[in-house]
Amino acid sequence: MNQYPNYDYQNYDCYQGYTVPTPQPPVKLSRVRWHVCIIAFAVVMVTVATTVAQAIIYGAVYEYFPALAENDWFMIIASTVPIHLFGMPVAYLLLLAVPKSAPQRRRLNPLMWVGFLCLCFTLSVAANVAGQYFSDWITFLLGIKVENEVQEITSVTPLGINILVVGILAPIFEELFYRKAIIDRLRRYGDLPAVLISGVIFGLMHGNLSQIFYTTAVGILLSFIYVRTGSVLYTISIHSAFNMICGVYTTELIRRLGDDLVPAEGDAVGGFMLAAYSIFCIVALIVGVIFLLVNFRRSLRTLGPGEYPVPRNKWANVLVANPGTWVFVAMTVFTVVVNLLV
Repeated sequence: MNQYPNYDYQNYDCYQGYTVPTPQPPVKLSRVRWHVCIIAFAVVMVTVATTVAQAIIYGAVYEYFPALAENDWFMIIASTVPIHLFGMPVAYLLLLAVPKSAPQRRRLNPLMWVGFLCLCFTLSVAANVAGQYFSDWITFLLGIKVENEVQEITSVTPLGINILVVGILAPIFEELFYRKAIIDRLRRYGDLPAVLISGVIFGLMHGNLSQIFYTTAVGILLSFIYVRTGSVLYTISIHSAFNMICGVYTTELIRRLGDDLVPAEGDAVGGFMLAAYSIFCIVALIVGVIFLLVNFRRSLRTLGPGEYPVPRNKWANVLVANPGTWVFVAMTVFTVVVNLLV
């Protein structure tokens, strides 16, 4: 007779105490497919709800406040704020139907924080080169020039608005939705699929070829950071720092020096800004490459199988045989094509 019915013999180690419980048997693929379908439709709902909100805002402004629409900063406010304050909250209501499992909280020391920030920059540079190469082929084959719409908008937007929208609001809301809300509902089936799916969705949702490549790379890294630390505060801070440097600061640099980045004669401030950014780029690239080489394999080993692990060879079935995936892909292709042609 067992004198200790609550004693867990299977998961006890005499040297380490209780170990991590044995993962549950794989859940039915139909259930995984259904949850992924809900997530995909929630992401689509971000675009749908945002489009409706933007149409209402544009209509009201042009009807009752036509002078407001002439301000340079109105475009970035009207195009981004509805995403954060309307599109994402509406989509989150759909995500409530999917069970969630938040990662365990772990501390990230300051040196690792700096390393991840530098790696963000390194990956964005590498992915941006690939994206530029792909864009050049689009231009060569179709005769359509790929424009960076975000840069065009931020270049005519006041510095304070850029800091508020690009450096503060976007990182907060995007991390809460694409990292916290989505990953918490995917990692039950494995950390690696959650990281990859969240990162790819984040990149594709930017909707233009000039951004998709590097935002996907950065999104995957931020997703990994969230899974590793369990804290969205780390990803928000890294995302914000990245946007402030590569979005807000570079916009001010181009605005002051021009597209050629050549300081005018006697422009000491412009020269200092260019030198500071050049030094950051060199140091960040070196640190980022070293950080990746040192931590890549060790970091992969920290990714868990999830409570209900899905075999890797089954994920193609989950994603391809899924109406939500195809609706999301169709929406993404439509958005990219419209941005190319308009």
